[in-house]
Formats: sequence, C-alpha cells, structure tokens
Amino acid sequence: MRPTTRPVPDDENWQPDRTGHALFTTRLGVCAVAWGEQGVVAVMLPDPSPDTTRDRVLHSATRRRPGGWRQALSAGNLSPAALQAVAGVQILMAGRAQGAEGALAAREDWAFAQPRLTAAGMVLPDVRAQFSSSRWAANGLPLLDDIPLDWHGVPEFARHVYRLALAIAPGHTRTYGELAADLGAGGDAEGSVSSANGGRGLARAVGQALGANPFAPVVPCHRILAAQGGSGGFSASGGTRTKLSLLEWEGAALGDGATLPLF
Repeated sequence: MRPTTRPVPDDENWQPDRTGHALFTTRLGVCAVAWGEQGVVAVMLPDPSPDTTRDRVLHSATRRRPGGWRQALSAGNLSPAALQAVAGVQILMAGRAQGAEGALAAREDWAFAQPRLTAAGMVLPDVRAQFSSSRWAANGLPLLDDIPLDWHGVPEFARHVYRLALAIAPGHTRTYGELAADLGAGGDAEGSVSSANGGRGLARAVGQALGANPFAPVVPCHRILAAQGGSGGFSASGGTRTKLSLLEWEGAALGDGATLPLF
C-alpha cells in the first residue's frame, strides 16, 4: 500500500505522470530509487524485506512530490539519472579493485542478469555495464556527485550538509565536527542552528540532517564519522554494521573506535 503523506507545495514545472520507482539488486541487498523529470527524488538502502524498502522509498518521495511512481519493469524504464544512480550504487557496493589484476573484492552472486519478480514487484538486475563516466576515485570507485538530485522539499540546512558529504570521495571519511566547522565558517546556514549552541550543537544538527538523508548512499552519509575514530550512528537497516561494511568495501582506513559515542 502506498503512503498517503501530503507532499510539500509543488512547483509549476513538476510532471506527476513522469515519475517512477524501481527496486534493484546490490551486494548489500535490494535497494530502491524514485525519480522524476528533475532528477532522483530518493534512494533507499535495503530494509529487511524488499516490500518495506519499496514502501520507504515511496514514502520519502511522496512527502516531497506528488506522482504516480510507476514501478520500472526493466532498466529501459529508468530515467537517465536513475540509471546512473542504480549502476553507480551497484559499482560502489561491489567494492574497490584489489591489486594490479583488478579482481573484485566481493562475491557476485547478487549480480543476476535478468529482472526477478518478487512479492514486492520486479527487482532490476546488474546494470553496471550501462554506466559510463570519466570520473572515478583513485581506488577505482565511481564519483557520484554529478547525479542529478531533486532538492525540492529538502531543508536548506540539510542541502548544505549533503553537498559537503557529496564532496567526500569513496574510501575517505570526515567527521561530524569537521562538517560543522565548514558550515560555521560559511555563516549560520540559514539560521538553522543558533550560534549559542556552539560547535557541538551544530555537529548534532549535521548528524540529524544525515539521519534524514533521502539519497543514501549517493549522498554518502556513511562516510561521516564521530570524533576520534568513532563510527557514529547510521539510520539504515543494520545500523553501524551496515555503515562499517560500506566503508570497508570502499577501502576506507578505519580505527578501532567503532563503539565510541556519536559526538
């Protein structure tokens, strides 16, 4: 059943009949994407089941945009932005190349070649071969910061946070405090956080914005850690374990502070 959440006021150029969503396979499980004419509206990491993943991506999308959100039955039904997001996420989660031979770091039993029908609808297969980009990180993983994202309905402060996150390359990390310092240096970020709260309050606001990220992992909130090597929180299913898995597959250098508090 689709959620009935009232979307935020829309713009006159929005076309509800040009929307769609898709489930797609990844190393982590079944992810989901929703899109419209202006770009990707939401990306969702796996829930325990594909149907709850589908419901969550539709809930995220319909909070911000009205639409029919027809489900894609093949990769050919994806918009260009959605195809780039699906293939990019699949490459990212497959893991960085290992050594000169370029052997993949992961088993690829998730990478089936044809769509699969499930109780939640069609799950799209491995479409990595359809991804073309000249922009790759040094460790052989794609840079996804050029995927068109639909920012409609995303709070201004969160947009600032997400753009800072998008600048972090695969295999690299920053801390909540570092992002907060960047935001503080650039002003009060539309007054969303009072300067009286200090750096700690701004870092908490950064964490809250990342917890509401509608574009994970395209906007890579998993690359933001707590101070002193702590992993910090993670709102996706599996929590910190999922976050650390994503970082490990990217080849990030992690310390032993995974149990440290968020801030």
